[in-house]
Amino acid sequence: MSKKNDQGRLPPPRTSSLALREGTRFRDPIEVLTSGFGEDPTLADLIAFRRSRPDLKEAARVSRQLDHEAHRVAYADDRHREAGTIAAAMELAALLCDGLVCAWPADSLDEVDAKRALADGRGPYGTDQEPDYVASLDATTARRIRVMRAAFNVGELTVPPAPPAPGPDDRNLAVWPRRRYDLRDLLPIRGGQPVLDLAPEMWIAFARSGPDFGGLRERVVAMFATAERLFDLARRNEDGKSLDLRLAAEGAQILAYLAACQAVIWPARSRADMAEKRAVARIVNDRACRPDPLHQQAIVRHLVDEAIWVHRRLGLHDQALFTTDWIEIV
Repeated sequence: MSKKNDQGRLPPPRTSSLALREGTRFRDPIEVLTSGFGEDPTLADLIAFRRSRPDLKEAARVSRQLDHEAHRVAYADDRHREAGTIAAAMELAALLCDGLVCAWPADSLDEVDAKRALADGRGPYGTDQEPDYVASLDATTARRIRVMRAAFNVGELTVPPAPPAPGPDDRNLAVWPRRRYDLRDLLPIRGGQPVLDLAPEMWIAFARSGPDFGGLRERVVAMFATAERLFDLARRNEDGKSLDLRLAAEGAQILAYLAACQAVIWPARSRADMAEKRAVARIVNDRACRPDPLHQQAIVRHLVDEAIWVHRRLGLHDQALFTTDWIEIV
């Protein structure tokens, strides 16, 4: 942006992504991405899934938009009688978007920018401290910050610098870009009255819905087994098939972690659901000794910490709140 380019701030979006809407129903964004693969995808399906490019920037924007809107709904002057449920539904949807952004690998700068923008919005690093300040964190808070940092980590990819600082002759300084993808510029200022044109009944229905936890657990088991087998085959086949096998293995691995994210985000409605959630947590714990990407293991742990606050907003009693003991590899 320079004195020759006077474009101002982008207008704030008024609705969430149309890809997540189906009539009057809001759809789980992970379900939208993965539902077409069935329970027994082919090798070609897994390769195509790994090579696909989901719009993580859009997912990051929708996550922050819904998180902001949840606070507007919860604290609006003329609150809906079920404002808590509506706000919880929006926060559930935001966490599902978080899971999608963090679990997907950083293949290009688009994914890196989405992860960094969302990390900046979620604030995983805590507030900036003066150099002479001694941080005083209890072990629980320190662990949460560590896990959040790992979940939003973009790996070892070399990232170009942010946009250059303005020069002496540049104008439009009030909207000068701070980073390549800045959610603060894309979204309206936080607070105030609700701004999304979405029916409260849609969010109430979304909050009361939920996945088949048993099906998610089966998908996690099947996709991890598929990934293990394909990685083994890739190491033993050096005749040109290795790349395709590795791509398919990575696709299965991503599907497994996305299903695990769904399982830990959605609230359990019965003892059977809780048992399935605990089974998924044990499976993810068992991956601690595997060379799975650290950010994928971290996001499941992080989402357990974040989802418990949403579940409390839904009025779930302490016995229904899902917590687990994690192997501390992150």
